[in-house]
Amino acid sequence: MDDYKLRVCQEGKVDFYAYGPSDIETWDEYAPHKAPVFYNPVMKLNRDVAVFAVQAHQKITKRNLRICEPLAGSGVRGIRFAVEVEGVESVTINDINPRAYEIAKRNVELHNLEEVVSVFNEDANLLLARNAFPRKRFDVIDIDPFGSPVEFLDSALRALRRKEGLLCLTATDMAPLCGVHVNACIRKYGGVPLRTMYCHEIAVRLLISCAVLTAARREIALTPVLSHSTDHYVRTYLETSYGAKKTDEAVRQVGYLVHCPHCQFRQLEPGIANPVRAECPSCGGGTRIAGPLWCGKIQSREFVAQTLENAKEKGDRRCVRLLNTIFEEADAPATYYDLHRMCDQLNLPCPPMDKIMNALGAKGYLVTRTHFKNNSLRTNAQVSEILKTIQESQ
Repeated sequence: MDDYKLRVCQEGKVDFYAYGPSDIETWDEYAPHKAPVFYNPVMKLNRDVAVFAVQAHQKITKRNLRICEPLAGSGVRGIRFAVEVEGVESVTINDINPRAYEIAKRNVELHNLEEVVSVFNEDANLLLARNAFPRKRFDVIDIDPFGSPVEFLDSALRALRRKEGLLCLTATDMAPLCGVHVNACIRKYGGVPLRTMYCHEIAVRLLISCAVLTAARREIALTPVLSHSTDHYVRTYLETSYGAKKTDEAVRQVGYLVHCPHCQFRQLEPGIANPVRAECPSCGGGTRIAGPLWCGKIQSREFVAQTLENAKEKGDRRCVRLLNTIFEEADAPATYYDLHRMCDQLNLPCPPMDKIMNALGAKGYLVTRTHFKNNSLRTNAQVSEILKTIQESQ
C-alpha cells in the first residue's frame, strides 16, 4: 500500500481519482494489478476507441443508451461514457472491490453525475443477472477484465438488448489466444489457436467465435462491427439481432482456418461440421488447423467509418491513425503477411513496404496495410506471388 498513492488523473474530458505509484518518476514501471484499485493508463487508447465506438452505435441506432460497465475499477470508462457520449440515458458501473466502489463513487461526485451514473459493489455476474429482464436490459455492455472475458459472457448476453445491442469485449490473455498455452485456449474459448505470423488475428477470431456460439444458445445473433489488436490485448465490438434464422446465419460463419507451415498457404473454411483438408493444395505438405473460429468479416465498414468520423471530430490523432488503417483493411482478405518473416524465409533484406505494395498493386492484386502488425499487409495474391515480388524488389 505504501508503494501507491491516490492521485488526480486526467483522461479525455474527465478528471478522476486513481491509485498510482508513490514516486511519480516510476509511473512507467507501475503494475496496475498490484494497486489497491485497478487503473491501467496503458489502456487509454482502448477507452478512447470505446467512447467513439459507443457514440457511433448511438448515432446509427438513433436511441438514447443505457450502458453498463460491470468491471469498472476506478470507474473512468463509465464516467467518460457519461461525459463524452451524446445520447446517454444512464450508466451503471460496478466493481466487487470495496475500495474501487468508494473511488468510483468519489469520481462520480467529482463530476456531479449522481443522476446519470449509478455505482454498485457486487459480483459482476450477479449485477448482470439482476438486469436480465425485458425493459431492464442494457443497450451497451462493456466488459474489460484483467484476463479473459469468457466467464462474464453468458450473464452479459442475458442482460443485453437483443436487437441492436452492443457488446464490447476485451481479452488480455494473449498467451493462450496466440498459441503459447494451447490447452488454456481450448478450455476458455473452445478453439485451437496457432502460433503464426498472423496469430493476433486468429486471437480476435477465436474471441468472436466464443461469443457468437455462447449467444447462439439464446437465439441471439452477434455480428462483429469493429475489432482491433493493440499493445497486449484484443478488442471486439459486436451488435445483436434476435431470432433462430439470424442466429443460424451467424453460426454458419464459424469454422476453421487451414494453415500450411511449409509454404504459408492459409484458408478460412466456414462451417463447424465441414471436413477440413489435411493436405496443402499449394505444396502438398501437411496442414495445421485452428478453430473453431469466426470466418466472416471482423469489421463493418459503416460502423468503422462512423467511429472514425467521431475520432476526427475530437481531434484524437492516435485513434484516427488506428481507425484509418482498420477502415482501409475492412473489406480486404482475411489474414495478413509479415514481410520481415517472409524475407527471412528467403534470406533476403526486407524492401520498403510501399515498394512491395505498389508492385503487387501494379500486377492487379488487392493490397492494403493492416493495423495488426507493422510491416505486414493483406492481399489476395498467393504466397508464391508475394515471395516472387519480394525477390523482384531487391
